[in-house]
Amino acid sequence: MARTHIARITALIENPANTQERDAFNRFARELRDDLNDSLSDAEIIEMLAQHLITKPVFDALFEGYSFAQHNPMSQAMQGVLDVLQEHRLDKEADTLQAFYDSVKLRAEGIDSATGKQKIVVELYDKFFRNAFPRMTERLGIVYTPVEVVDFIIHSVNGLLRAEFGQTLGGTGVHILDPFTGTGTFITRLLQSGLMTPEQLSYKYQTEIHANEIVLLAYYIAAIN
Repeated sequence: MARTHIARITALIENPANTQERDAFNRFARELRDDLNDSLSDAEIIEMLAQHLITKPVFDALFEGYSFAQHNPMSQAMQGVLDVLQEHRLDKEADTLQAFYDSVKLRAEGIDSATGKQKIVVELYDKFFRNAFPRMTERLGIVYTPVEVVDFIIHSVNGLLRAEFGQTLGGTGVHILDPFTGTGTFITRLLQSGLMTPEQLSYKYQTEIHANEIVLLAYYIAAIN
């Protein structure tokens, strides 16, 4: 299904007769390259749009009553492009995954805590994404780091900062850089680690944590985390 979406979007964008669709795509591509990564190819951007088409119903099922797609700026931008393309019925293959979307919704029922839904989302990412987009998984070396390993790394770095520099991860002026943040597990576990006071936590979150991610589904999960 992912390959079908990619092929259909590519055909629409490459057709010179589709001027409105091409203009919408090119505007979005320029913004992405300007704000995120200037080396993104058209093919990679089309793959992102395909990811959005497939994963949006997952988040709608998980967060019923709150439209993640309508509140996330990246999702809004992509949906704007896809709305222009929708007259070509890009979503007509969605029935293929309807049983999967229904199972996600069923599993999420009764789970009203953010932690519980986060766990479902991360598990879906680790299993679903590998099957839906295997080439991207292989190309980017996408792997899931167990929480226990993440916690060990965070506490080890904090210990080294204290021993070598007389600082901690919560110290003022210590910036946290996560250029390939994935699902945001490192940042989330840092915030939950207890290594920072509430005052440090608030300041750190607002001014000294920097994260970036180019894989769309991983970015969505990081935003939810």
